[in-house]
Amino acid sequence: MPDLSLGTAGAKIIKDSEGFCLKFYADPNGYPTVGWGHLITKKKKYTANTTGDPNDSILTKKEADDLSKFLKLDYTSPISQTKADDLFSSDTSDAVDDVNALKLPSGAKFSQSQFDALVSMRFNCGIVVLKSNDVVTMLKEPKIYPTYADKLSKTESDKCSKLVSKAFSYDESLKERRNKEATLFCSGQQYTHKYPVYSL
Repeated sequence: MPDLSLGTAGAKIIKDSEGFCLKFYADPNGYPTVGWGHLITKKKKYTANTTGDPNDSILTKKEADDLSKFLKLDYTSPISQTKADDLFSSDTSDAVDDVNALKLPSGAKFSQSQFDALVSMRFNCGIVVLKSNDVVTMLKEPKIYPTYADKLSKTESDKCSKLVSKAFSYDESLKERRNKEATLFCSGQQYTHKYPVYSL
């Protein structure tokens, strides 16, 4: 089966969560960022963003131009929408590759929604999240996947819901995002996201 690509639903969660700005801005750590949370560099720091709104920590034109010159970038602030799209594709490519590389039970395949949910979480948390015990445990369960042919019993469906909840209980400060990802993961399956993350 060919590798999956990031779908619309997964991209929406990532973009909605990251915020967006065509101008260079400082992230919560003070690192210069642009587009949908694209980290420009960690070599320079500016006044950290404390509100979550990129527009509250935009670099001045001089700061942006000086940074571009210092890093020898082929762009400066503001970037074009096309450049923002290119940076997003580049930034998500590692997450897409990592989820495609996951070892699934024999014959099992992700739905697009499941794939998107995992890519979003991997993009946000790094590859370490895919190696967490709860994610590994969930991925080992054949009944999680749409390729499982038999109808799930109520008990089996409930078990799947619990596995998903635990797998997406990662970074308690981002419960809202994790619940969106878990809901997406369960979309179209024989089980639902009925146990909010961190509730088990």
